[in-house]
Amino acid sequence: MRESSEEALRQLRLQQFLGLMLPISVGFLLLYLAFALALRSVALMGGAGAVLLYTVALARSRTLATRGQAERAALLSGYALLVMVALGALFVHFLLAGLLMIPIAGVALVLPYVDPPPLARYMLAAFGVDVWVMVVDGLLPPLFEQPPLGFQRWVFALAVVACVGLTLRMLWVDAVRLRQSLARAEEAVATRDEFLSVASHELKTPLTPLSLKLQTLRREFSAPSSVPSRERSLGHLDMAQRQVKKLVELVDDLLDVSRIGAGQLELHPSRVDLSALVRDVVQRFEPEAARAGCALELESSQPVVGWVDPRRFEQVLDNLLSNALKYGSGKPVRVRLDPQGTHLRLTVRDHGIGIPAEALDRIFHRFERAVSGRHYGGLGLGLYITRRIVEESGGTVVAASEPDQGATFTVELPLGASPVPPGGD
Repeated sequence: MRESSEEALRQLRLQQFLGLMLPISVGFLLLYLAFALALRSVALMGGAGAVLLYTVALARSRTLATRGQAERAALLSGYALLVMVALGALFVHFLLAGLLMIPIAGVALVLPYVDPPPLARYMLAAFGVDVWVMVVDGLLPPLFEQPPLGFQRWVFALAVVACVGLTLRMLWVDAVRLRQSLARAEEAVATRDEFLSVASHELKTPLTPLSLKLQTLRREFSAPSSVPSRERSLGHLDMAQRQVKKLVELVDDLLDVSRIGAGQLELHPSRVDLSALVRDVVQRFEPEAARAGCALELESSQPVVGWVDPRRFEQVLDNLLSNALKYGSGKPVRVRLDPQGTHLRLTVRDHGIGIPAEALDRIFHRFERAVSGRHYGGLGLGLYITRRIVEESGGTVVAASEPDQGATFTVELPLGASPVPPGGD
């Protein structure tokens, strides 16, 4: 889904990097230890100690990353890298160039995960470590006897290649991630512009006939020589009321999307006779079904009582029925309610234009529709809101369809249980 994928990608990237670095660090540790023992080198033994500290910190950082603590994991591995460089400068004097490059790699590591204040502190620490390395290894003589020159060259080459390779890899991943973020941002802007266009059209659609009907009523009541027909006036008022209802529904959908985005979708479950609720909703939709030329059929095998939010459950059924009537091509629409043990199953089936297979999941996303908005109105929010309500209620909603064969939407919700009042039977 589009919502909340950015943080997951960042977490995954850090885990992959730490998973790559840990075996590399272990490899360098074993290399240092093997040659330190073979050459009886105090310098290599000190370098092995520095790498050991970094390896332990990497293991801890990997644990933090798997727990979702990306910033702490990045900072721990980054500062451990600086400590390794600071200690390494005391022992492996011949690795001057490699040690100077490692703090730069550390900055590339922590950059995507750390806020500006701690990032600034880390960059200052990295600069301080580089100054330390320049003084200890660039200006002062070695504190310990260094290993043979041939060995120095091989280790130096290996260290520089590893450091440059890892730095370039991190920068490459960051570049790819930036391109993906820009692409998502451009897509979001395009979606916003399309939504504003569709929303303005959808809001204007009921306003235009509402304004015309009110103007007609005003003319009829203002004309001095005519007596307004009661039936005609009531017809005008009924039309105006339907358009106001559409406006209210559009505004309610926009408010619900705002609440969902802010994580403030509230549910207030209570004990509800779901059979009666579904029957009332179906009866309320009969005039709209008659205008669409669709026959509404309700199938309910037995009474169903559940512990749900009645207003939100009614909203789910409203959205599904509105869709079925809109795309039903004047054919029958069937609503079925069945208890399934501890769950209920609500099915809304139409025999209209159907939904392409590739759109069956997409239609539950925000502002998404399976058909062109030029031929069918709507903001593309009803099914998105339906899915979020159902999921927040602990249930599922799925769509099954074939083009020109109609569509079936199936909602499964836990029936729950009402709490037993104190002293109740």
